Amino acid sequence: MLKPTLTQSLALLLASATAFFTFSQTLPHQAVAQSSLPGKLDIPYTESHGALLPDWESITFRSIPPVKQSDSLNLADLTKVLGYDPSRYWKAGDNLTSILMLGDLAEATNLPTRSLKSILDSAGLSTNSLSLADFGVVNQQTIQTLVDAVPALGDLSLGDLTPLYDLVEQELGGEVARNLSDSALSNLIQDDLLADLPLNALNLGEYTLNTIPGLLETPLNQFSQWNETLISQIPGLADLPFANFFTDLGTSGVFAVVDIVFGEKEARRLNTITGSDKVGFNYACNQTHCAHIELAAPDGLGATFLKGKQWISGKSQWVPGGSGCLAGQEPTGRHPFGQGFKVVLTDTDEASGLAEFGIYFRFSLFCGTSPYIIGPFPWISQHEKDIIFLGLF
Repeated sequence: MLKPTLTQSLALLLASATAFFTFSQTLPHQAVAQSSLPGKLDIPYTESHGALLPDWESITFRSIPPVKQSDSLNLADLTKVLGYDPSRYWKAGDNLTSILMLGDLAEATNLPTRSLKSILDSAGLSTNSLSLADFGVVNQQTIQTLVDAVPALGDLSLGDLTPLYDLVEQELGGEVARNLSDSALSNLIQDDLLADLPLNALNLGEYTLNTIPGLLETPLNQFSQWNETLISQIPGLADLPFANFFTDLGTSGVFAVVDIVFGEKEARRLNTITGSDKVGFNYACNQTHCAHIELAAPDGLGATFLKGKQWISGKSQWVPGGSGCLAGQEPTGRHPFGQGFKVVLTDTDEASGLAEFGIYFRFSLFCGTSPYIIGPFPWISQHEKDIIFLGLF
């Protein structure tokens, strides 16, 4: 049976998260950015069957254009439950690297089990010019959680670890540090006062990564609060190609022709290929405004069942998404490239025959997964008669 305090905390989390998403999604049309429809490719691309596809060997978080609108996720009420504030605040022009956290990518990538060394090696970076301050997870650690993450440190003495010795000296005095210099860390952390000393009390920029043995080789998910570390706080990650760490980027699927681009005057489109992973991807737009692109089957590529199908704009329609305590609403769209992010039609221009797309990310807590609402970040635009990749059906 759960302890009363934990039960109360879980109840608070469920109530807070549910209330937030119920309130914040009541006006979905305001949550998707207006677009100037520039009609250009926003990311590195390649071609297949006449379609423009993302080049996963070149696309990095840094290469994705900045978010197109200001927005926020106010989850401050969950701070006492989680031990940190999962809220996000961003403004138009902010980069993805300063918004997404490692935990947001846990289910779609191999990042939880990656070490910093593996990321640096893949990005072609050296540790020589990097300090402890550059590795964001270190800022979240205490002496106790550091030893929990890197157990071999417990066999070393305090004097063997310059940053930790300096931390004890700074916080508890030189005499205490000298007296404990030969003591093993495994013994020192039995004292709560020593165990709870936070590493971020130091100027971590004065110490290289190599001053803590084993730090570079430890999987990220072994560190306390690793999941709340921003992408920008992991050296090399912003420049790592998606192919290096996303586990499913949708390498197979069907293609279609963007036959006609329609604006908001279209109503009640029922033959759709869009929706969410919660309600499926043939979710009807049974309302008076259903901007969309109508599809046709490409010559020689089969998929004749696509003739007349409609990809509804996320500016027109939001649909149920997310799970557990975070279930709510998200812009309608598809997952041609796996569950890591959602591709959404963000604007249409009938006059020019141009459709603009964006991608949205989500975040997770222990009680559920949010709808895809972090975005939109610009994606590949499409013109009428272009071939578009739809992913699996």
